[in-house]
Amino acid sequence: KAAEKCFVTQPTLSMQIQKLEDELDIQIFDRSKKPIELTEVGKKIVTQARNIVNESYRIQDIVDQQKGFIGGEFKLGIIPTIMPT
Repeated sequence: KAAEKCFVTQPTLSMQIQKLEDELDIQIFDRSKKPIELTEVGKKIVTQARNIVNESYRIQDIVDQQKGFIGGEFKLGIIPTIMPT
């Protein structure tokens, strides 16, 4: 599932995770359990990675604000008794 979401093959994703583990000299996943689980440091790394990805989306917001663009998601709720009219 993770490989699909990353648009890569499973062996490619596994290889990149292994390279990261080697570079950091830590184990992100505990592969001795089935299914595999994140180690404690792995959980912290994933949390930080999510923060980085979320903050990277702010770059487009900054550019849009600089250009004077006002936009985003707008939701409007209507109660069922008013909806037919």
